[in-house]
Order: sequence, then C-alpha cells, then structure tokens
Amino acid sequence: MNPLVIVGAVALFLVLALLLLSLNLTSLWRWWIKAGAIVVTLGAVIVLYFTMTGLIGWASPGDMPKRFSLLATRIVEPDKLGNLPGAIYLWIEEVDDRQIVISPPRAFQVPYKVEIATEVASAQQQIEAGGKVLGQFAATGNEQANAAQTAQQQGQGAISTDGDANRTASGGGEGGGNIGDPGALSFSQMPPVDLPDKAAVIQMTQ
Repeated sequence: MNPLVIVGAVALFLVLALLLLSLNLTSLWRWWIKAGAIVVTLGAVIVLYFTMTGLIGWASPGDMPKRFSLLATRIVEPDKLGNLPGAIYLWIEEVDDRQIVISPPRAFQVPYKVEIATEVASAQQQIEAGGKVLGQFAATGNEQANAAQTAQQQGQGAISTDGDANRTASGGGEGGGNIGDPGALSFSQMPPVDLPDKAAVIQMTQ
C-alpha cells in the first residue's frame, strides 16, 4: 500500500470540506453556489470511499501478472437462493522469468467457473502439501475476445473455460469479473529459482 496515495486521498477530502465550510459560513455567494459546493463535496466523499477500499485489502478484479507464485486461494460457490454468482480468490506474488518475487502479495478475484475452480482446488492441495505453485496468465489478444472483454468490463459479461483452461468471454452472465484480456490461466509446479552464476557475481564485486 502506497502511503502517498492514502495521504493524497485524505488531503483531497479535507481541501474540499474546507472549501465547503468557507462557502457556506463566510461567503456571500448565492445559494446555488453553496448547493453546488455541497454536491461536489458529497461526490468527493464517494470517490474517496472507492479509492480507499482499493487500498485496504479488497480483492482486485483487474489485470493479473503474467507469471506469479500462488500463495493461497479461496473458492466461494455460487448461491442460487441468494442469487450470488460465486467467486474465486487468489493471493499471489508476481515473479520474473527466474522465479524471483518482484512485487508484494496481492489478492485477485476471478469469476467462478467449475473448470477454474477445479484447477484452483488442485493447486491449493499442492500448496497444502508443501509444494510451490507457479501461475501463468497468457492473454489471447484476438479481436473477438477483446470485444467480449469490453462488454464484460461494463458488467454484462461472464467468463467461460473449456477443459484446458482456455478462457473466453461471453455476454449475458451476471457478476462477470475482469482479470485483463481473456486468455489462459494455468498452474504448474514452481521451477527452482534460477540463481546467477557465482563466478560472475564474484567478478562483478571485485
């Protein structure tokens, strides 16, 4: 979590709140100006809320890294009685091509599908057995998938998978999340860390 983002969000709210007080208590401006200031301040509160909720641990439905270490998962089954679509939560760390962690842990939300849930459950079992799991997300980039993703981002799409975890987006579902361009989400055993050659390291330090 970036402290500057939090400070900036709080400062934005305080500045607008002080502006509102100044207009309503000390100024002689017309009532519609003061009413406008109230509306702007209320809007700022809403913006601040959504900004802060993105910083306090809510799972992100945004783009996932191409390579990541899977730390933990949680599968929430759909609830037909409550009309809840279900979701899959992944706690991950981004890794580079040498399996070295390059970012802090983050939580991501993936729309629930049976095929994805099955693979995630298998990966979780591997983690619980003491293994390490490498996750990879490869976007397809084709025009049809990108068009479907646009509809999905507007809250009208759902993600489907086939048996090989090749993911495409289709319209009509509720609760469809956004994990970047539709593509392939796969899991495998984490390869060993590719450490640099010791001789090269010693030569660089001399």
